[in-house]
Amino acid sequence: MTEMSLETYYRILKHDPTGRLVRDTGPLPSHSYVIQFLEMLRPLWNKSPGNVNATDVTGANSVIIDGADEIGYYGKINAGLADDTYGIVVGTNAGTTAEDNLNYALDTKILHSGVGAADKLNYQAVTFVAPRVVGSNIDLDISRPFLNESGGTITVKEIGIICKNSRDTKYHLLLRDVVTDEAVEDGYTLTVVYTLRTTV
Repeated sequence: MTEMSLETYYRILKHDPTGRLVRDTGPLPSHSYVIQFLEMLRPLWNKSPGNVNATDVTGANSVIIDGADEIGYYGKINAGLADDTYGIVVGTNAGTTAEDNLNYALDTKILHSGVGAADKLNYQAVTFVAPRVVGSNIDLDISRPFLNESGGTITVKEIGIICKNSRDTKYHLLLRDVVTDEAVEDGYTLTVVYTLRTTV
């Protein structure tokens, strides 16, 4: 009898200003699901009435699932161009916070700038690749490019996914990984890909 599993991987790619791939980590196991992920799933699967709270990215206890909302307001991660509040996000981990089940925010999130501000990245839109069969697996890829136009090198040391919930716009961290230092030189683009994989 085979066992089914759900695994998550991340992959980091870096392209130079001409678009040439200069670094590819390949798929690396993610160890990053935090408690808010399951706090969001339980009421979706259990049809819980009323509101469900969880710790948001500010450290406050806020609504992660609003029982009065339609499904379209739940757990969105499809952030658009220039939106650093949710979707795949990156940080410098300046405080060197370790991965922990109770993480609720990146240690030090790198903010968006479309005008080349120092220490900021240009956040592109989150994109999805529809679930597909890959060998004996089914993969769903979620990715986001980050362009460095800051004039200097920015080192990414943490990555994650933040979801946007409810009509009153609360943000909750779902995944966080501390990664090997990724130096992103001026003019280079770093792309983070999360892969959710089921295996039978």
